[in-house]
Amino acid sequence: MKVPPVKKGWIDIAIEIQYFHITQCKDEPDWTIEKTARNLNRSIGSVSQYLLIANWLKTHEKQIRRFKSINDALEFVRSRQREMRLEI
Repeated sequence: MKVPPVKKGWIDIAIEIQYFHITQCKDEPDWTIEKTARNLNRSIGSVSQYLLIANWLKTHEKQIRRFKSINDALEFVRSRQREMRLEI
């Protein structure tokens, strides 16, 4: 019996993209987000968004994990970034 593939969630994808990007940056110092996007067959914008979310997971994991979609998480992150800019 063949087991159906497991669908990855957006958080898992963000973590995997970040891992790939960081690994490539360590191996090749002039590596860019554009190269990551090309290698993963994704847009530069989506890679950038996933990297942003993966970075915020390090300090705001509980808040990020409660969102059902990356768009909701991005809205939260951008709102927090605006608040932080206004505090300066």
